[in-house]
Amino acid sequence: MSILTPSCLGDFLINDAHERLTLELILARKLPFPFNGKSGILLHGTYGTGKSTLGFLLPHLFETADSGKHNLSANIGQLQATEEAVPELFRCGGGLSSTKIVGTIYECNGRSAWHHYKQFDYFVFDEVDKLTPSAQQSLKSVMDLKRSQFIFTTNFIDRVDNGIINRCHLIGMHQANSVNTYLPIGKSLLQKMQLPANALPDSVITGFAVKAKGSLRNFLNDVMIEGISVGGVI
Repeated sequence: MSILTPSCLGDFLINDAHERLTLELILARKLPFPFNGKSGILLHGTYGTGKSTLGFLLPHLFETADSGKHNLSANIGQLQATEEAVPELFRCGGGLSSTKIVGTIYECNGRSAWHHYKQFDYFVFDEVDKLTPSAQQSLKSVMDLKRSQFIFTTNFIDRVDNGIINRCHLIGMHQANSVNTYLPIGKSLLQKMQLPANALPDSVITGFAVKAKGSLRNFLNDVMIEGISVGGVI
């Protein structure tokens, strides 16, 4: 994993404290997951806020937590993903059929997930709203299978089947109300580039946050370019 790739929950903006707590409790193995009818995590929000990146990262974080190699009681938001997961990845749209989706899930569920610490299967659906209504309805019918964790991303939560929504923990990823919220992420990136955290003035970092208009992708890109100009290394 690249040193510039987000590798812990702390690298992402999740503004709702309750929703961030939900992810932290799941990762700390204090909140069972799947549990109480919730077998999915639905990441929703505006473009460029890191939903897909976090969706792809979560299985690796879960494997790291399950490995037993880390203290899960200490600052769980900074737990670095060090273990590899092997999720089933569905990039939605492009004619993915309900038959193929459900068939793949049943096939995985019918075998032992020996390559995962707790033998969970991870199913990641990027831009789930692009599935047809019938495909979404078929998908919700398999979300109660044992040993299965589902992770969804969407820019348009109003286009996601209510049955899927009801079976998920909802995590909103939106533009932060305060540009100061972006400062720790910008400073963390500078340190990953072998620079001191104060290599750029706070006003420059927050200026990039204003310019990005909620896109974490654009924000990090601007910080990276400015960091290189003052001696940072990729």
